Amino acid sequence: MAQLKNLPLAMLMDLLGPLRTTAIGVGRLSAAASAAMSASASASASASASATLGISASAVANLEALAALNMALGLPSFNASAAASMNVTARSMAMSMPGLGALLGALLGPAAAALAELMKLAAALSSLNNLTGFNLATPGIGASIATSASASASASASASMSANLALAMRLNAAAKGLGINLMAPGGAARLNAALSLAASIQPPGIPMPNLGLLMGQTTSLAMCKNLLGVDLLKKMAMAQLAALLGNINANVAAAFSASASASASASASASASATASAALSAAANVNAKLMAGLPSLGPMSLAAKVNANLAIVTGISPFATGPCSSCRMF
Repeated sequence: MAQLKNLPLAMLMDLLGPLRTTAIGVGRLSAAASAAMSASASASASASASATLGISASAVANLEALAALNMALGLPSFNASAAASMNVTARSMAMSMPGLGALLGALLGPAAAALAELMKLAAALSSLNNLTGFNLATPGIGASIATSASASASASASASMSANLALAMRLNAAAKGLGINLMAPGGAARLNAALSLAASIQPPGIPMPNLGLLMGQTTSLAMCKNLLGVDLLKKMAMAQLAALLGNINANVAAAFSASASASASASASASASATASAALSAAANVNAKLMAGLPSLGPMSLAAKVNANLAIVTGISPFATGPCSSCRMF
């Protein structure tokens, strides 16, 4: 934790205006790229979307929290050992998280506004990277963004989703976070077994109304390091960040000035429809009663994400699963 005291928070606040302006520009570009893909995607899953899953949105949210917790703790797959580890971690969180949260709040609070804008910027950059395959912080690639977005649209047309299909896609994604391919043979049986194990997890009581805020702030620091390559704990970090903002703004301007158009191919539409149908079929074999019995792990998954972010930023994990003789958080 002492390392976080080296964060140049005052200098980060000096970049509040540029961060906000850049975040708005990247957000507009990401939205435009997403809209272009959606407009050119003609796939429809209306025929298969009429299937009823019988699984509530809240149950899927609990599964997503379980998957996020599993990934944040660095567990390759969810099994009996993972469930036992989560219960051990839960007890550790219940004892340590309130104190850790208070320290983080005091340290990061003075730069809350700048960290919020940094989070918006990093999230928009990540979204655009997923859509186009480009990191907008790379100099000179702005003009390629529109073309890349159109190419991505033709390669991965998105289906017009019903509520059931949207839930099915979320369920499949959450299963992957548990190391389970739901659409593979035996995938539903594996997930049902995992759901039975998950019922034994006892989530900790973490009375921290600012837990979501702390997760966002630490995520902004972690994404700045992973996505932008700027370690805010290092010297000259602010100069690096300011230079990257300049690159990003130039690329945003170049991307908007470029023009490109494309439409999704029939094969892409067929592929998207097939994927949607497979996702619905796989989700239909998941036991709805077991889904309904999942514990609410939202706060625990947020705390685990804070832990994972701190490990990225400082190299130290407050809730390390194994002994660490060199770890000194306080």
